[in-house]
Amino acid sequence: MTSIEVKEVVEHPIKLRVMRLGKPVMFNSKIVTCDSKDLPGTALNAHLKKDVTTLANAETLAAGSFLMVPNVLENLYLGETFLCYIYLKNESSQTVYDIILKAEIDTATSHIPILGPKAFPKLDPYASIDVIVKHEVKEHGSVNKLICQVEYDRKHSFETIFSYRVPKPLDLKTKFYNTVTDEVYLEVQVQNIMSTPISLEKFILESSIGYDVNSMNHLLESSEDKSVFGDMDILDVKETRQYMYRLSLDRTAEKNPTRTNNLGKLDILWRSNMGTKGQIQSSPLVRQIPELDDITFSITYLPDMVFCEEQFDFTCSIKNNRNRDMQLVVEVSDEEDSNLAWTMISGIQLRLLPPYATIKTVFSMVALNHGLQVISGIKLKELILNRTYSYNNFGHVFVTQNVS
Repeated sequence: MTSIEVKEVVEHPIKLRVMRLGKPVMFNSKIVTCDSKDLPGTALNAHLKKDVTTLANAETLAAGSFLMVPNVLENLYLGETFLCYIYLKNESSQTVYDIILKAEIDTATSHIPILGPKAFPKLDPYASIDVIVKHEVKEHGSVNKLICQVEYDRKHSFETIFSYRVPKPLDLKTKFYNTVTDEVYLEVQVQNIMSTPISLEKFILESSIGYDVNSMNHLLESSEDKSVFGDMDILDVKETRQYMYRLSLDRTAEKNPTRTNNLGKLDILWRSNMGTKGQIQSSPLVRQIPELDDITFSITYLPDMVFCEEQFDFTCSIKNNRNRDMQLVVEVSDEEDSNLAWTMISGIQLRLLPPYATIKTVFSMVALNHGLQVISGIKLKELILNRTYSYNNFGHVFVTQNVS
């Protein structure tokens, strides 16, 4: 004879319910209409006008004037606040003593207590206890669990588990553009992958120590700090937007030759169409530092337009990128078939250039022909290690005729 073990089901006098709190949503009526000459005539339109959920005198628009309780199965996105209502009720005719309520969030990597243990001395028959708890969602891509534990009468306990998913709200893509002047241009593409439009209240780049950041997302001709995306910065569903930032070494960083590959992180704040707030910070934005040459040679000043057969000057910056002194000699030579000629002495010896220091030098030329001309023909000779650095096609100047 086979014996069957029967497991006793314990009926607890306390019932636990959890409800997620959220903003309401607009109720949209189902629009069914037709032309008055069609078979239904004016019956459908007359029924639509009697519908209290439609807008008066605009019944055919899919916009309502009523609010609706949100669907509990709506996604909870990374950066939003999980707000829930915990309800305990004694459904028995006996008083329950020594109630202890605890709640925690169980993620893929951690257990986060969000309530308690919170003690209540007693719970009278048919009385209830309600508690509101909140938690900022900081992990995505996994199923999070809200675990509520209840103990009573010092010997009974039970727990209830509620699961919910946390998808990403935004898709971020970044690109870095390095320059010879140690400036970095950062391009950020952001896409709204949520199910509703959002309003971006803040989208800034917090630079790391050693960098100054300049946002290139504002109108230059405006006296006020206005965004190029307008006053109402709305990002629709699946819409993609591009932001640009310029990062440069600050004065403190110029004294320190060490360059970091961590440029900072993005701080983003948004609100949904019903005002629900969310905020995320990106992971550190890391770039691959390019290998520098021994010398960084760049133009710091060059006129936009010069006159033919008249001398013009331009300024160049010479930076020592090595941990040793450099003794440089500037040599200039006219290129074959060039429409520009040097008007300065070749073989000028510059002052001793210490490690990681910068010096500015003025060069002089004369234009021999009209049009857009290329500047070439500069050599820097380093006397200590007997090395030569050539620079060609490093600038352009537009030459025109002086009609005055």
